[in-house]
Amino acid sequence: MIAGLRAVWRGLKHFNQAGHLYIWCNIAWILLTLPVLTAPAAWAGMIRLSWTIQRQPTAGWSDFWQGFRENLKRGVVIALANVAYFAVLAINWTSYAPAQGFIFDVLRGMWLLMTVLMIVVQLYIGPLYYAMDHPTLRGALRNALVMVLLNPLFTLALLVCVAIIAVLSTLLPVIWMLVTGGALAAVMTTAVIDRLRAAGILPPEDPASYVVDPSFDDVLG
Repeated sequence: MIAGLRAVWRGLKHFNQAGHLYIWCNIAWILLTLPVLTAPAAWAGMIRLSWTIQRQPTAGWSDFWQGFRENLKRGVVIALANVAYFAVLAINWTSYAPAQGFIFDVLRGMWLLMTVLMIVVQLYIGPLYYAMDHPTLRGALRNALVMVLLNPLFTLALLVCVAIIAVLSTLLPVIWMLVTGGALAAVMTTAVIDRLRAAGILPPEDPASYVVDPSFDDVLG
């Protein structure tokens, strides 16, 4: 669990290091999330940006848009699947809410667990997708499930921190507009890299510094 908290801290440090780039892309992420169907592709753009920042010597505005464009079609499918999945859970929950008894308590517990698992897996999928030599959505989904099963306490620490960020963002909506997406992307990317390094899949962290792509400075004027 301590490893998870350390990964969150390192992720927030990465966010702080490239703060202005994350903030501008976070605004785009918010706007592209509003239509719902483009929300997964917008999240993929944030993950692509964070992955590039943490794994490449330069990163820029174009990394966000590349991630968005290359995941737009599959993102719409994911959005529709999410709507259907959570709609079924919501209907089940509300339909059986008045029901009493051990069996119904077990069912409600299973639905809650399925909701949490779905959220966690989708947080892991993006960074794992970009970590693959030949990325596929099915492969990233499989790897995300494996990562949850192999790192339950690490994942629990991440969930707690993600929940704290979400609560703070809800209390101060300006955080959603400027920080939340970038911070979550940085944290989840760092967390996945941490687990891949712990498993020996990625080499130890190198001291290479991150540099903003000069083209992004042109956007800022």
